[in-house]
Amino acid sequence: MRRRELGLLLLALPFASGTGSIRCMGSGPVRIGVSLGLTGQYRAPSEMNRRGYELWQDDVNAKGGLLGQKVELVIVDDQSNASRAAAIYRDFVSSNAIDQLFGPYSSELMTVVAPIADAAGFPLLAAGASADTLWQKGYRNLFAMLAPASRYTKGMLLLAREAELSTIAIISADDVFSTAIADGTVYWASYLQLKPVLQLMFPTAAVDLEGPMRRARDANADLVIVAGHRDETINARRAAANLGWLPKNFYATIGPALPEWHDELGESANRVFSTSIWEPTDSLSYPGAAAFEVAFRQRFGIEPSYHAATAYATGEILSAAVAAAGSLAHDAIRDVLYGLDAYSILGRFHVDHTGMQVKRIEMIIQWQRGRKEIVWPPEFSTARAIIDRGSP
Repeated sequence: MRRRELGLLLLALPFASGTGSIRCMGSGPVRIGVSLGLTGQYRAPSEMNRRGYELWQDDVNAKGGLLGQKVELVIVDDQSNASRAAAIYRDFVSSNAIDQLFGPYSSELMTVVAPIADAAGFPLLAAGASADTLWQKGYRNLFAMLAPASRYTKGMLLLAREAELSTIAIISADDVFSTAIADGTVYWASYLQLKPVLQLMFPTAAVDLEGPMRRARDANADLVIVAGHRDETINARRAAANLGWLPKNFYATIGPALPEWHDELGESANRVFSTSIWEPTDSLSYPGAAAFEVAFRQRFGIEPSYHAATAYATGEILSAAVAAAGSLAHDAIRDVLYGLDAYSILGRFHVDHTGMQVKRIEMIIQWQRGRKEIVWPPEFSTARAIIDRGSP
């Protein structure tokens, strides 16, 4: 959908008035605008986001909607492009046809969208962005669903330390999310006495990663960490295979958390570690997680990734905030979100004064025998981590 078409769509929606919340309560459905990269670099996680949002929309409407008003999602393809996402959200906040907002997928796109929503006073739940810098700009309306990216590898580094590994190689794309992970890895490694023997960056969306992976091989690190998005991490794993190299221990972000990781890589998918925001663990810490997986599979015929669960949980948190506020007004929802301490299928939600998430505990998964297993933290583990400790 081109920007002009989006504008025509929004203008065609019934005119709304009021303050705080755009449309007066009881005057029609609650329209929630969100852009997703349904094409382009972020298509795989964005498609998972879309399905998660749609499942939540059906479920919340079956329960009566928000304060008795039905929910209507307005999802627009931003083509994984920051300029396009900015244009879409400018139309959202100026159209008088959108009541609430969810954030786009990726920290890159959120970087340009957050100031637009903040200036317009729309509380913005970020389902797909975690770069630390987003919560260092003084925004009053941006709320994280995910732990900051700088903490993503902490669990993996704890596993490495417990296994008495000593050296790591860090390879990252040069986007804001991946560099936050790389910097955070260096920070936590210093506390855990793990020595980075290589740290390098490659251009975002790079296809040929044999050069960086060759340098990682030559560094002979105990653990190789690749920070990037789906295609980049797949390309890194393939590059290692093309070099005839199987890293002793290999961790990568985003890609291995998606169910198609094994379909793309076959046997090369195995023994790879990653961070997962959610897995269908049935526990008090993740209420409804197992039921969500069943409902998702029945609806879409595929396994959900954490990206789908995060989107669904974002709807759950908005529902909780609206119920607590007793209002759809933006200022009321914003005030509630700052003090909200609640659970969704994603786990515990609670933010600090900047809107950064402070109560999330991310899981470390590893592909073993063609399936994802939770290997950290111990209380949620489904299998022991397989770690190559090298020669005795």
